[in-house]
Amino acid sequence: MSAYLERAAQRQLERDNLYELIANFEKVHGPADPDAVAAKHARLTGDAPAAGAAA
Repeated sequence: MSAYLERAAQRQLERDNLYELIANFEKVHGPADPDAVAAKHARLTGDAPAAGAAA
């Protein structure tokens, strides 16, 4: 059980760090374009991109 809790805590710390990096990036560069994000997500997951999405 202890190893499970340690992994869960580590994953949460990684998420917190990622959210902080995203917030800092958006503060400097503004929010990401949702269409571009959807297109990149589609490329990474192999899903068909949404109509009109930029790559």
